[in-house]
Amino acid sequence: MHKALLRRWCDAMLKYQLHDTGDIRLDGGLLCPACMRVHGRSADAILPLVTQWQTDGDERCLHAAEKLFAWSANMRRPDGSMNNDTNSNWNGITVFYANALGETLLWYGDKLPAADRDAWTARFAEMAEYLCQNIERIGGNVNYPITCAYTMALAARLLGEEPFAAKAKQLADFAVTHITADGLLYGEGHPMTAVTPKNCRPVDLGYNAEESLPALILYAELTGDEDVGRAVLRTAQEHLNFMLPDGGWDNSFGSRSYKWCWWGSRTSDGCLAGFAALSRHDPVFAAAVQKNLELLKQCTHDGLLYGGPMYRTAGEPACIHHTFCHAKSVAALVHDGCQFQAALPRLPSETAAGTRYYPTIDTVRIAQGNWRATVTGYDYEYLPGGHPTGGMVSLLWHAARGPVLAGSMDPYRQNEPNNMQMPRWQFDICTTPRIELRRDGKTYCSSNDLTAALTVGKNETSAGGRLRTAAQDAAGCYDFAVSVMPGKVTVTGHSEDADARFILPIISPEGENVAWQDVNTVRIGSGPAALTVQADRPLTLPPEYGTPVRFRRLFNPVGGFQSVVLTLSAEHPFTVTLRIGDKE
Repeated sequence: MHKALLRRWCDAMLKYQLHDTGDIRLDGGLLCPACMRVHGRSADAILPLVTQWQTDGDERCLHAAEKLFAWSANMRRPDGSMNNDTNSNWNGITVFYANALGETLLWYGDKLPAADRDAWTARFAEMAEYLCQNIERIGGNVNYPITCAYTMALAARLLGEEPFAAKAKQLADFAVTHITADGLLYGEGHPMTAVTPKNCRPVDLGYNAEESLPALILYAELTGDEDVGRAVLRTAQEHLNFMLPDGGWDNSFGSRSYKWCWWGSRTSDGCLAGFAALSRHDPVFAAAVQKNLELLKQCTHDGLLYGGPMYRTAGEPACIHHTFCHAKSVAALVHDGCQFQAALPRLPSETAAGTRYYPTIDTVRIAQGNWRATVTGYDYEYLPGGHPTGGMVSLLWHAARGPVLAGSMDPYRQNEPNNMQMPRWQFDICTTPRIELRRDGKTYCSSNDLTAALTVGKNETSAGGRLRTAAQDAAGCYDFAVSVMPGKVTVTGHSEDADARFILPIISPEGENVAWQDVNTVRIGSGPAALTVQADRPLTLPPEYGTPVRFRRLFNPVGGFQSVVLTLSAEHPFTVTLRIGDKE
């Protein structure tokens, strides 16, 4: 499967590579069909293209890699570092290009034409030297020094200079100090060591699982650092609890969840390479690799990886950034000759039962029967409204249906304009289930309340707080509770504000049947995966989404889902029950 996927992605990258424009700033770059420009990190595709050339002898892939290398000179700064984009002077991404080029040289240096090998080695050496001297001064989040540990290990192996080895060890040991008592890696925020009023830390599951941990794993493998290897295995096992049974990652609450895609994080490399290495120590990681790989395949259409399961049904194009980044991780599987066993262990989320609370992120994960739920009061803010909080359900998943609810930033905005896709054809709103009040031109939501107190029970949670804007301006009080049982999920709550409403965006792709059974009951889908939403009062659609007979879905790039938006009055205590299938 991984060989076929790499082939599909490489064919698409060949299709979108620019040729004979007469402009060195364009020739060799990969034109993005979604963003309609060349992304500055396009040269990361050198690794998968060379891997494909070595796999089946396709000379077109080698030539494409050579052209990308030539094009990458447009991103090079005089000090040897690389800019993120032509309109950005952020150069922390030097580590990612260096790793792609370094792995290419490590794996295929003896196979490359001599001119390529010499030029690529020289470029790698100047990037490595720059990073060795400047990685701490660059700034950014914890993923940069951690990923640089692997860069330095590659440099030590390829260039044979002791300062690189020493720097690699220093950065890897630094990474280990950022593992919390509940097993999570922190530092995806400013400062990396931030502590919130709830004693939370800046944690992002997407970046951890798809960038930092894989790089640290590969560092340990390359250097033989057993102490770091043991530490990263333990924390990777904890992070694996957040992979859903379908291979998706639950990053609904993360500090940088604005870049969350169901399969991972949109501009990271992916978990595959690192987890494949860990599978030699714990076979459950092989299951994770296979599940995530299957999901990447499902989200690939016309040769490109889409930003989530429902981008295509929403009429949104695929940003090529996702493809050339994640192709590196798939290339590692191809290079290593990865083979999947017929029978693999089940993921932790497939066998989970009960409730698990993570103090570092003030987040609860509940597993009952076929349901998996995440409820969060996480109060670290990377940016205002950047992730759900307030004791809201940030994720609800069912074995028969898959994702049912998924939170998002509010509102959607391109916090990283070069690294986030702008939706084209549909307006978007927040997809987090929430109590909401619109008053005097402001929107107050329970999902914005950073101060809400979260109470954890056996299979339920409750929270109380104030409806707030993203800037934390406050309206009236609210309470909210979630109960997860094998046969149903029940949500209760109310607001003291008379005009407040409960907003319930149910994940549902374009074309799925939606039927009102009565004014209080809506059935979405059909057969064993059908979802029934039943309330103790009328369920309605917001005016902007039409009527029960004719309506449109909302789409939010975060997560990559379409939703049917249901609302009901929250002035008095309400109850909403969700069941799947005929029996539930």
